[in-house]
Amino acid sequence: MTKDNIILAALRLFLLRGYRNVSLIDVANEIGITKGGIYHYFGSKEELFRASIGYLFEYFGERYTEFLSKETTFRGILSILLSGKQEAYMEGLLNIKPGDYRANNASLALEIMHNFPEIQEQIDQGQLRLRNIIKEKLQASQETGETRRDLDAKVVATIVLSVSSGLNVLGKNIISLNMNQQIIDSLWQLIGSNNVKE
Repeated sequence: MTKDNIILAALRLFLLRGYRNVSLIDVANEIGITKGGIYHYFGSKEELFRASIGYLFEYFGERYTEFLSKETTFRGILSILLSGKQEAYMEGLLNIKPGDYRANNASLALEIMHNFPEIQEQIDQGQLRLRNIIKEKLQASQETGETRRDLDAKVVATIVLSVSSGLNVLGKNIISLNMNQQIIDSLWQLIGSNNVKE
């Protein structure tokens, strides 16, 4: 049993149940080890929680950075951020059914803001880095004429990031692959250059 296995199991439980409703025994039972096996790597539930949330944002921050850096069009950037593929990847990685963690997502975020300000700061810094990558990609697309040049790249990047974050909390009765595509198409109508052929 590796440290990463413990982190992933704990992260799955924290996302499904919230911080307060998960014990180290729950995590140990989830992966078939003893509580002492967890103590080999983590001194407390709080330490495991910090490691789990840090892993989540570091791992997905790296994935987003990697995917966004390879993408050459801003429309492709919108697809990466708004298509729902990242959420599906996370659900697969953590063995969570689509939408299962949505109900606890808001309460977990509130627990982090209230009890773990250093984690919230880490999240805020990660969001700022992601927003800056989106802004730089938009500025590059404005220079090539792919997107409108009259738009403030920082504002548009903030809107795109806000929509991306907001989609995570909406339920499957509102969001579907078709709806995700309609959102991408609608945003593109607002920011795409009229000179660009699709």
